[in-house]
Amino acid sequence: MLIQTADIVVILIYALFMGYLGYYAKRRVQNVEDYFAGGRKVPWWMAAISHHMSGYSAFAFVGHATIAYMSGFSIWTFFAVPIFIAMIIGARVWAPKWVRLKVITPVEYLEERFNLGTRQLFAWSGIGIKFVDEGVKLYSLSVIVHVVTGFSLELVIVACGLVTMFYLLFGGLWATMLTDFAQFIIQFSVTLLLVPLVLNAVGGWHSMWEQLPPGHHALFSDTISPWFVFVYLFVIILSYNGGTWGLAQRFYSIGKPRDAQKAALLSAALYLVYPLAIYIPIWSARLVLGPVTDPEQAYVLVAQKFLSQVSPGMIGLFVSAIFASTMSMISADLNSLAAVFTKDIYQRVIKPNSTDGALLRVGMISTIILGLLTIVAALITIRMENAFSAMVEWYAAILGPISIPLLFGMLYKKATWRGALASWGAGFTTFIAVKYGYAALAGQATPFALYTGLELLASFIVFYGEGFISKHTPEEKKRIDGLFARLKK
Repeated sequence: MLIQTADIVVILIYALFMGYLGYYAKRRVQNVEDYFAGGRKVPWWMAAISHHMSGYSAFAFVGHATIAYMSGFSIWTFFAVPIFIAMIIGARVWAPKWVRLKVITPVEYLEERFNLGTRQLFAWSGIGIKFVDEGVKLYSLSVIVHVVTGFSLELVIVACGLVTMFYLLFGGLWATMLTDFAQFIIQFSVTLLLVPLVLNAVGGWHSMWEQLPPGHHALFSDTISPWFVFVYLFVIILSYNGGTWGLAQRFYSIGKPRDAQKAALLSAALYLVYPLAIYIPIWSARLVLGPVTDPEQAYVLVAQKFLSQVSPGMIGLFVSAIFASTMSMISADLNSLAAVFTKDIYQRVIKPNSTDGALLRVGMISTIILGLLTIVAALITIRMENAFSAMVEWYAAILGPISIPLLFGMLYKKATWRGALASWGAGFTTFIAVKYGYAALAGQATPFALYTGLELLASFIVFYGEGFISKHTPEEKKRIDGLFARLKK
């Protein structure tokens, strides 16, 4: 069922409202620190909601739908539980440290902790691989909106990318925070409205599980094993505590370490509970629709069936909610990428004597360029066979080697710059060797848990082991002691 006029009006109003919020946020931006770190004045509850929203994308509605439809409750074990655990750990370990670092970019402190070369390597490699992730997000969005509206995949990608660039361009991180909060209201309103409608149609929570195939109510499944979740947990701990740069911003944009802890705990609670609102319609799909040919479309088809009966414009509001989930994440990523390019590359290497005003202009220009590259990455994803799954695999592969020195550099004082670089190289090399070597020898695809687990293990061992072999120079030791003293305040 294609959308009606009322739905189009709702979508246009939503897009205009997001643009207005971005322009409104402009008054809060006076310098680079405001643009990329919110002036360190972001309320903890707003940062928590933004952290939560920035951890979703349309991939949660599309990419998880097949697993949820085929395997049942184990999708919640796979997605919600690891993030909840990760944020509980992060509230104690990393969230307050990000505040104490007093940085504007996530990789900025790496020069003080290791050296300039480490900072540059992680800045460039992080920016490069992030476009893989951004392409996946926009592609997921285009698929789900295409099913509902009939709009072409290319049109959806370009429209979403341009709207996100527009509101982010003017207001920077403040624009992202304000729009995230508004999108939180929109997305939650629509998805939580759908849940009781679906549960009422299937006779309630317990009745739903009684009617579904045996084993659907189990915590684990053939697809999602305990070992798989265990390995994935480590990826999530790294990603949601700062390995994904946009999520690190949510912490260091807060002024007080204690407030950062509260933000991490609130985000953890939201991640534990809210995914149920996404998965209940998918679990119920076979009961309210019959067999679904393409499980990726399960959530969309259920939403169409029930929301179209509520009132005119509800499908348009649903599309806006899907836009919200992806635009929040993309805007967070774009702002952090622009920050890294502006501060860690342009100011540090290309033009060290840049004024604050010049850096602000560079930040805005880089936002436009990076936004356009994100759109291109998503368009390429559509045209490349198997590009979607390949991009997911490669992003997961690079995340660990980049994140381990970044996050554990705050905790482990002995590691030197040589350990950071060797950890990066060991993780990436292990990924290539195991993923493609195992597949060649075994004649079948390498399991995700195997190549990811060994990659993370290699990075950890090299990073920590090198600290027992190499020693800091007196100058390095003095600098690192000062950094760790600041992290403990």
